[in-house]
Amino acid sequence: MKPEDGRNLRRNYKRLMWFLIGIFMLDFFIVFVLINYAHLSSVLSGFIVIVFTSICYLCFYFICAKIEKKKKEKQEEEKYKDPFTKK
Repeated sequence: MKPEDGRNLRRNYKRLMWFLIGIFMLDFFIVFVLINYAHLSSVLSGFIVIVFTSICYLCFYFICAKIEKKKKEKQEEEKYKDPFTKK
């Protein structure tokens, strides 16, 4: 494994960790509201949270993929740029 692969892996784990922390808090709030104020059953509330979390994760995944793609394109562009020429 290359050192840059380790850095990318740590960055991806850090992004995923922050996503999981945020989504856990949001899911907790949604379940609290659905059970206590909307008086839905816990099974239905759980199903709603699972669907909501899945949709959020798919959005998170596509946003991260787009960011990585743009970052890779920028690195490829900078690799072929001559450092001694000025625009």
